[in-house]
Order: sequence, then C-alpha cells, then structure tokens
Amino acid sequence: MDALIALFSEFGPQHWVVLGLILLIAEMATGTTYLLWPAVAAFITALISWMGFTNWIAELAIFGVLVVVLTAFGRPLVQRWRNEGAASGLNERSAALIGESAVVTNFANGVGSVKVQDTVWRAVSDEALEAGQPVVIASVDGATLKVKRA
Repeated sequence: MDALIALFSEFGPQHWVVLGLILLIAEMATGTTYLLWPAVAAFITALISWMGFTNWIAELAIFGVLVVVLTAFGRPLVQRWRNEGAASGLNERSAALIGESAVVTNFANGVGSVKVQDTVWRAVSDEALEAGQPVVIASVDGATLKVKRA
C-alpha cells in the first residue's frame, strides 16, 4: 500500500497528460467512446494539477468525479449525434433517392430498370410501365428501387 501511495504522490501534470493520451489512443483504436471520457477527465485533471492548487488525493478525486460526470452526460450526447447521422442516410445513397424522379429504361412483368440522374438502377413496380415513362421512387430494398408512376 505504501508503494501505491508513493506512486500517486509523485503523480504530476505530465503523468495526467500521458494517461489522457494513452486513453485517447486506445479510444481511437476501439471507437466505442467508452475511453473518451476518462481521457478528457485526465486532460482536465492535468490542467488543474498544473495550477498547483491540489495534492494527489484531490487530483484522484477530481479525476474520478470527472469520469463519472462526463460519461453520464457526454456519452448520451455523442450517441444521439451518431444516431442523427445514421438517420439522415449518410453514406446510403439509395435511401437518399426516395421521392426522387426517374425515367423507365425498360420494364417487363413488374421488373426492370430505371435511370436516376446518371445511374441505372434495378426497379420493381406493381404497375405496368413503359420505357421513357417518368416514375417516382417509393422505397428502396438493397439495390432495388420500388417505383410508381409520377
């Protein structure tokens, strides 16, 4: 126990920065945001330690409180931000096509292809469609568009 106390009593601002960097690198390797908040807490503790107003016991207490508070409030904010990005169709070109206009290139027996902007997509429809007819994209299933008459 004495060795642990001696180790923490020698803990300076540079040690908090190194701990924060190690946690930040580990966070970048995992991408889970679980280690982001302890890393931020270590950086804030380093700033407080550099001011010289605290001893090692207070620094450990500040670090612990910051980890809990930042994790409790920061993690939900980041998850909401991530979910908003996913809901917007980011990196899902097909989901962004819903409601867009297209032109039928060929169609037979409810299956065919449509041209959307400069790309030809596989399409299905419950209606009989003819080449050159304008359609609107109603939904997307993988790389297949469900279309209806415009």
